[in-house]
Amino acid sequence: MIKKENTMAEEAREQETRFSDQMWDWRNTVTDRFLGLFPRRTAEHLVNAQKEGLLAIRSLLDRGIEVLEGDLRRVSERPSRQ
Repeated sequence: MIKKENTMAEEAREQETRFSDQMWDWRNTVTDRFLGLFPRRTAEHLVNAQKEGLLAIRSLLDRGIEVLEGDLRRVSERPSRQ
């Protein structure tokens, strides 16, 4: 029974990996075709603008995590209720 469950889990992981690979291939194909509509320098600027947008979001997420870590630190430092 356990071997069957392991096999099913492995098959699910393989199927998920194949699906993920297909999605990345599709994404790359669409992106390449879209960026192919523009001159190289324009395409580079578009990609860099997307990257900067993601870095800005990451910065916001990092700050949010810092705030939560401060909350956790304050909670762990307060006296326990008995």
